[in-house]
Amino acid sequence: MKKMIYFTPAIIALLLYTVLGFVSSFGTINPMVWVWIAIMFRSAVVMLKDKWYGCIGGFIVGCVLIYMSTQYTGQLVNIERPCGIILCAYYLICGIVIFKKSKH
Repeated sequence: MKKMIYFTPAIIALLLYTVLGFVSSFGTINPMVWVWIAIMFRSAVVMLKDKWYGCIGGFIVGCVLIYMSTQYTGQLVNIERPCGIILCAYYLICGIVIFKKSKH
């Protein structure tokens, strides 16, 4: 049951963008968002199998968010950078923990 925490970022993102889609409209959401969410789910599945490299997909999603925070999109509040940093840290920590477990 502890390993199910690997799905937390993907589930939160899926819920957030689903609510945003219903509130504004799904057409306003960039289709790449769904690809990045799928990558986070795939990362969770690989990490669930105790493969440390599963964290790479989620880490890349975090890096993309950090990069997107440098682009002007007209948003009043830019939450991409903090979310990207949190995702990078989360997946890095998960990868290290899994790697250390596999060495024992």
